[in-house]
Amino acid sequence: MHVDVRFLTCPFLPVVSSVPIGARVLEIGAGHGVFSVLARSRASRVVAVDPDTRKMRRLTGIDSVIGFDDCIRGTFDVIALVDVLYKIPIAEWDGLLARSTERLAPGGVMLIKEHDPSARIKHRWNRFQERLASALRLTLGEAFSYETPDDFVRRLERHGLSATAKRIDRGYPHAHVLYVARRA
Repeated sequence: MHVDVRFLTCPFLPVVSSVPIGARVLEIGAGHGVFSVLARSRASRVVAVDPDTRKMRRLTGIDSVIGFDDCIRGTFDVIALVDVLYKIPIAEWDGLLARSTERLAPGGVMLIKEHDPSARIKHRWNRFQERLASALRLTLGEAFSYETPDDFVRRLERHGLSATAKRIDRGYPHAHVLYVARRA
């Protein structure tokens, strides 16, 4: 049931539509693998990694790995992080982004879907829902870390990526933002 609710509350399709046809895709923090399952229709290979053994399972056509991003080797055309960073303390973001950028093939794209904390009403709803999910132990991580889109684009640019931010939350209860960051 959680997967169905997740699909209804998160705009996966605009994120997936940014995956180039035939791309090699790595999803970090894949959870139940909703993005990975959708991305396999566009990708030549999908690798999904997540540390939560309760969520990771064998998915047809996807290499599922239980662990953290540092257990994956090789380069990818697309690296996706869908609602991952907010559960990690901001002080640890640059390490993850640096490792991800290193794994990104030249010309590759990093797709990051997070929330916009400056959209006050939607952000309050998101914080309430995430606190409830954490209290019920539905997700790992204790942090609730957010940056405004402008600040996060600057962070991506410091990692040598050209980045854009686009709100993709119309019709959704949360303030979803898609960051598309390209490696030269």
